[in-house]
Parts: sequence; structure tokens; C-alpha cells
Amino acid sequence: MLKTKIFLSLVLCRALFADCPTCSNQTPYFTPPLAESSLPFRVVVETADFSLTNGLHSFAFASYEGEWLLLAGRTNGLHNVDNTDPTQNSFPVSQQNTVVYVVNPTTKQIYSRSLHDPSSLLTQSQIDLLSISNPLSLQSQDKKTLYIVGGYGIDTVTKTMGTKPVLAAIDIAKMIAWVKEPSRKSARNAVRFVFDRFFQVTGGEMVQASEDDPFLLVFGQNFDGNYVQTSEGTYTRQVRAFKISDNGTEIAVFPVSQPPPVPEFRRRDLNVIPIIKKTAQGDSTAFVALSGVFTPGGEADTPGAWTIPVEIQPDGSAKMSNKPFAQPMNNYACPTVGLYLQNNNSMYTLLFGGISAVISIGSGDCNSECQAPIPTSGPNLTPCCNLPFVNDITTLEIDQNGDYRQYLMSAKFPIIQSSLTNDPCTGDPLTEPRRLWFGASGVFIPNDNLPTYPNGVIKLEKLPSTPIVLGHIVGGIASSLTDTNCFGDSSASTYIFKVTLERDTCSSTEAGCRLQFQR
Repeated sequence: MLKTKIFLSLVLCRALFADCPTCSNQTPYFTPPLAESSLPFRVVVETADFSLTNGLHSFAFASYEGEWLLLAGRTNGLHNVDNTDPTQNSFPVSQQNTVVYVVNPTTKQIYSRSLHDPSSLLTQSQIDLLSISNPLSLQSQDKKTLYIVGGYGIDTVTKTMGTKPVLAAIDIAKMIAWVKEPSRKSARNAVRFVFDRFFQVTGGEMVQASEDDPFLLVFGQNFDGNYVQTSEGTYTRQVRAFKISDNGTEIAVFPVSQPPPVPEFRRRDLNVIPIIKKTAQGDSTAFVALSGVFTPGGEADTPGAWTIPVEIQPDGSAKMSNKPFAQPMNNYACPTVGLYLQNNNSMYTLLFGGISAVISIGSGDCNSECQAPIPTSGPNLTPCCNLPFVNDITTLEIDQNGDYRQYLMSAKFPIIQSSLTNDPCTGDPLTEPRRLWFGASGVFIPNDNLPTYPNGVIKLEKLPSTPIVLGHIVGGIASSLTDTNCFGDSSASTYIFKVTLERDTCSSTEAGCRLQFQR
């Protein structure tokens, strides 16, 4: 995860927060979050009864016939953000994930096989391409292929770090079979590569509205060399559209005419969510890019977070929202799941943890001078200039008028204590256990057989009124402090969390209509 926490601070409105320093956030204000009481559902997040055998974050994944395929990513936590020596690698090669995992959430079985296994028949250069961090990835509409673009990692031959100019097409069934069957040879037969600088991007998101629409590479950057405090990658500032011709054997790509870069699209490490909108012609699909980092920083060199959503059409055309909304919470890449309620033409997206510009009281520590409560009738909230790790869960609503609202949910990640006994930075014994904070660079994998639109958004009105498991949160960074620059304070999470939803089936306008949600 390319995250410059020591430089990160957020612009806060002096009219609302008189003690806050001037920073370089996109907007000088946040839209206050609301309480969850008006939402038509609640969620519960619980620790699942199985876990990963090794921690993983910033990886690529696919869900296929009841099993999960996980590959690439990293096995440590936050990278070394204090590094000033360009000869030192802040992303140690030994902690690039070179193992492919297959997880069966029903049987709780986990299979694994190293890409270095001689039976893979992969060259070292090909292993480098499949063990990158923060790639852009997407499972094809027919569920058979996992496309992986770019990502940041080592070139073993040159011993240099950089962003890969490649698209990899993974035959999911073949790769799963290679992992699960010890006698099966050749992971190489499950992978095809296309090389082009067009794909040299990391930290963005890859989406597609339908099989007739182009693939879209949303934002991100080309980052080369070792990471140091003053590192600055080349941001694409674009939504790059392209088409793939793939018959399962031969593959070719065709870039679509590209738009000029937009300064406000200088974003990475963000959530790009699919949405459903009701139109006169029926339900339509689009995307919204939420928040992300980093703003340029200005003369004070204090990069901040972007706050205004960017609305993206299926063909890749994009523009910033003109609605009066500045995203306050869950500003960094985290697990998300979309729900659409046809009855009121409202799109809801749950965002789980990660790092946040605003936190709920008791959810963490700001460790900054900016701690004035936000004036709101909802839960007590605190803006944080240091963008800490959080366990807060929110719901982003886009209503029938296209207006945005963010709601703070009562649910949070479970309280889990870190196993640390000494401070990783000082070596001093800890006087009390530390709690873990989850979500950053993790993923949400929905359960099979849920009623969904082709883009994966769940049909909320089709869910039963009884509690239903939506899916699982897998991997991510687990931090033992909400605010840290010490890479030893965090690790790649082995935890898997089960997410259960209970729907409110009564009208939101009916007086006194409330469900007693089960806990």
C-alpha cells in the first residue's frame, strides 16, 4: 500500500473547527455523517469460524463455483514510511506474496501452492508479474477469467522496483485445479500476458458495466523505484477505457480513445463502487469513484484526501459530482458492498473500516490538535488531521435525485486484541493490550446465489426479512494503533469476518416503524 501517512493531513473548515490547522484537502469542509436510524437495514460484523493461513492485503481475487482464488498482494503490514534512503526498499521483496490460495468458505478448507513450485513452469519474470502489490483486477462477466493489470513489485533481473506494464489473464478453473491437485503440472497454462505501457498503473480500480461495455482503469499511478518520504508517482488522472478480445486461447486488447488528464482525478487507493440508477428506459449502470488520496499538497507540502465523488459512465466518461457532498469517512480503499432498493430508487454502499478523515468517539485516537466535535444531531464524531485507521462502518446513500449522504452504522469490527507484547518501535513492554483496526486494503467477497444485478449490486428488496449473510471481509491491514508511522505496528490480516444484514421491510415514512434488529 503506497501510503504517506507522515505527510498526510486534511483540510478542515475553520468555521466549524476553529483549532484545526490549514491543510491541503480537496475541500475545506466535510459533510457531517448521519445516524443510521433512517436506513432500511442494519448489519452485524462477526469473526468467522475460519481464517487465512497467512495474512494478505492489496491482493487480487475471484469467486468461482463456491471457492475463492487469492493471489498477489503483500504479507506484511504498513510499509516503512520513514525511509529516506533511496537505496533501501520499503517494500521488502521477501514479503511479496508468491503463494496462490484457494478458500472454500463452506467446508473451511484452504489450499495453497507456491508460484516457485517447479511444477508451475513459470519463469522468475512471470512470478514477478504475479506477485505484485495493489494491482487493478476484475473477474470477467462469465466468471471464467480474472484479469490483473499493473501492480507494483520487484524485477528480479534488474533488482529494481516498479509498476508493471502488463495485463495478465488468469484461467480461474485451471489455476484453482493447479493449487488443489498436487499431481497437476503447470500454472503457466492458466496464465496469459499482454504487455503495453497502457497498463502501467497501480493503486487504481478496474471495472466494467457489462460485457458489451469497455473495461475501465480508474485513476491510479505509475510508481517506479524505491519508496522514500518524498516519493511521488506519476498519476494517470484518467479513466482509461479499453476492450479485450479473448477466446480463452488468444487474447488481444484495443484501447479506446482516451480523454485528457484531469487535475482533480489525481487519485489512488480509493473505492470505485458500482451503482444502479432508475431511468425512463429502465435500470442503468454506472460507477462512482469515492474520495482517495493524495491531493498535491500546495506550498506547505501537506498532501490531503480528495472528498468530492467522481461519477463515471459505462463508456468511461467521467466528471466530478456537482452535489454539495464532501466525503467524511472511510476515505481509503476498504471492503465495500452495494445494495439497491427499487422501491425508493436509492443506492446504498456499505464501507468497512480502513482509514478515515472523521471517526466516531471511542473508535480511535486522532493524535492531533484537531478534535472538535462535528455539529450534528447524530453520533458524536471527531475530525482527524492524521487520517487514522478505524473500525467504523458507514453506508453511502445516493438517492433518486442523485444526492449523497453518509451514515455511521452502529456496527463495527469486533474487538480483537493484538498479540504484541512490546512496542515494535521502541522495544518497551506494553502496559496494556492493543486493539486491532481492520479494513484497509481488504476485500468483500459476496455470498453466491444472492439476487444481484450484472454489476454485482445486490437487489435489496429481494432479500428475506430474516437475517441473511451477505458475504465475508477477507484480509487487509490489521493495525495495532490507529495512528502510526512505524511499520512494525501493523501486519497483514489473517482474519475473515462474516457480514449479516437484516432488512427493514416497513415503509420508512410509516410513523413508529422500527425493527428490533438482532445482535
